[in-house]
Amino acid sequence: MEAILQAAANALTLSRILAVPAIVYLVLQSEDGSSTAATIIFTLAALTDFLDGRLARATGTVGEFGRVFDPLADRIFISCTIAALTLIPINPLPMIGVALVIGRDILMILGYKMLGTRGVKLRVTFLGKIYTAIFMAAILFRLAGWWPWEFLFWLGVAGSILTGAIYTLKGLNRLTEVNSEP
Repeated sequence: MEAILQAAANALTLSRILAVPAIVYLVLQSEDGSSTAATIIFTLAALTDFLDGRLARATGTVGEFGRVFDPLADRIFISCTIAALTLIPINPLPMIGVALVIGRDILMILGYKMLGTRGVKLRVTFLGKIYTAIFMAAILFRLAGWWPWEFLFWLGVAGSILTGAIYTLKGLNRLTEVNSEP
């Protein structure tokens, strides 16, 4: 039963990545990025971020796959959607904000991989989860054409940069600790 629950949590994580092509396609089909279908798919996929972790923690089936792929799925899900929203002709997302977020995500993925080769593992912080939720809300509001999306977008960009700096400092500190061990 434990293996089934862990597989269910992992499938929810993967479903976020699998939703990306449909969301991107629907966004690019609209001139202003507003799409009811994209909003629904995005909302359902975003809910899997809450459900997969909740399921794994509640059943004690948190595994290495979830620890690695849940944040990676979030980064792919968010980055691809905001990239698509920069390509629409009417009211695209600000390129500088999108570049900052995607650049930060690439650095975090590379840093995580580099730290992992040296035996250093970092956990997602609560602050990182909060800013991921804010960013998902910003995208949801943007897809739905609701007003506060711009405020939430810039709050998400700021949080992305802040958490990126925190993860970088934690990673460097852990790397220093590992390198100084006899």
